[in-house]
Amino acid sequence: MADKYYRQASVPDAATETTIYTVPAANTAIIKSLRVTNAHGNGVLVTVTQYDAGSVVAHYLYKEQTLAADATVDIFNGIPCILEEGNALTVTATENPVTFYLSYLEVDRN
Repeated sequence: MADKYYRQASVPDAATETTIYTVPAANTAIIKSLRVTNAHGNGVLVTVTQYDAGSVVAHYLYKEQTLAADATVDIFNGIPCILEEGNALTVTATENPVTFYLSYLEVDRN
């Protein structure tokens, strides 16, 4: 059983729900931070959603919140979010470019 820290960045297309992370098989993930930076000249609406494995039911973690131009926010604000095998984390921003920077710990349950 190994614990590994990861990070990944994504700049999804405007107004497109984009999966930025899916927990691999036999793993649990602890999301430490999801920093969102609006590099667009105007405010944008940001949504962060979690889906259980095989489900289409949205669990909104941050829904249609306005992020001002040139602003940054940490969606989890220091409070970890636990995801289980097959859970997915998606993001949407109404404009581009908005950067999503995810930091997480994967715990291998094998």
